[in-house]
Amino acid sequence: MNDEMGPTRREFLRHSTLAAAALAWPRNIEELRARVAQQIISPDGDDEAFWIKLRKEFLIPDDRIYLNIGMLGPQPRVVFDAAVEHMRRVAMTYPPGVDWEELEHALGDLINADCDGLVFPRNTTEGMNFVANGLELNEGDEVLTTTHEHIGGLCCWQLIAARRGVVLKQLKLPVPASDPQEIVSIFQNAITPRTRVISMSHVNFTTGTVMPVKQIATLCRERNIISVIDGAHPPGLVRVDMRDIDPDFYASSPHKWLMAPQGTGFLYIRESWRTKLWPTLASGDWDNLKLGAQRFNHLGSFDESRMAGLLAAIKFHEAIGRDRVEARAEVLRQRLHDGLAAMPRVRIMSPARADMVAGMVTFKVDGLESLELQKRLASAANVRTRVIGEYDYGWMRLSPFVYNPVSEIDRVLELIAHEVA
Repeated sequence: MNDEMGPTRREFLRHSTLAAAALAWPRNIEELRARVAQQIISPDGDDEAFWIKLRKEFLIPDDRIYLNIGMLGPQPRVVFDAAVEHMRRVAMTYPPGVDWEELEHALGDLINADCDGLVFPRNTTEGMNFVANGLELNEGDEVLTTTHEHIGGLCCWQLIAARRGVVLKQLKLPVPASDPQEIVSIFQNAITPRTRVISMSHVNFTTGTVMPVKQIATLCRERNIISVIDGAHPPGLVRVDMRDIDPDFYASSPHKWLMAPQGTGFLYIRESWRTKLWPTLASGDWDNLKLGAQRFNHLGSFDESRMAGLLAAIKFHEAIGRDRVEARAEVLRQRLHDGLAAMPRVRIMSPARADMVAGMVTFKVDGLESLELQKRLASAANVRTRVIGEYDYGWMRLSPFVYNPVSEIDRVLELIAHEVA
């Protein structure tokens, strides 16, 4: 949002005829909903044909097997078209037509959050930096995190440690994890009287481990510790319930599993922090505490087309159905896990318990470097994968999603089996 985004402009955009014309693209969403309704198969039927048809809603080339949504989600056509249409309206000097109120309510419904607490940075990294730089932390204060944090959720704390003398402690987690309470105990045992912040991922990018964020957020409230969650992965992949988790801060990147355009992020700020957190970027009304979290949305001019794409991505997700998307992601993940687990020399780093893992399968082949395996898969079948080189782990991560037919999963398993035979 830019400095001019206030109630008057919101009202104008909501009622303007030109704004309504700029939002013509939702008709595509309605058409998609109709196609989905026609293609739904009974619960006891085989609906693979549905997912094969859904693949046509994407721009992914037919010869590409994309297993890296954990890094960047491919935009469905309706999302791409929404962002392009918005840019076209700007180029034509017409009002862009992003309905911020609709967007806030759509996102609030998706994650069950109070809309007044939503801020729209570009990504998780920016949101996490807003939090780290906005807190009053002093020399000797402790921040607890883990050795499974992405740089986007880690480097902000490294900066604060170097600049202010804050003590950053990275806790080791079991690999593969098998017990949520064990993870809670690791944090609980590391807390000292100087602990001010616990920062952790909701779903670890390293292994797909679903962290017990609700239990740890509760632990934080009981100990007067600030809870900060890097939620880059969950939206679009698993249910997110902000009122249930009740963290102080939750940052995310919908350009992953929600398949919104790059540069779409959000930060949820708990009500008690909306007037206490210092802004990292100061623009108009930065000090107007009556605005609460909305003062953090005053970021100057930026490309709002990505927000039109974010709204379309939420509608696309809802058109397919949250339960259906989540179930499909689990089917594909489980198929990869089971296929890899049956192979010699393969060690799986992701949890075996389905309730402790989401979307991703991370593994290591004894005697074969993951970077080399990555090259061979890309050469053999144009497979896009991710190697977790951070922390010197050297693991391969596969993250399939709704645009992957089962045949692609089986093809990748076949190629890996050839390499490990």
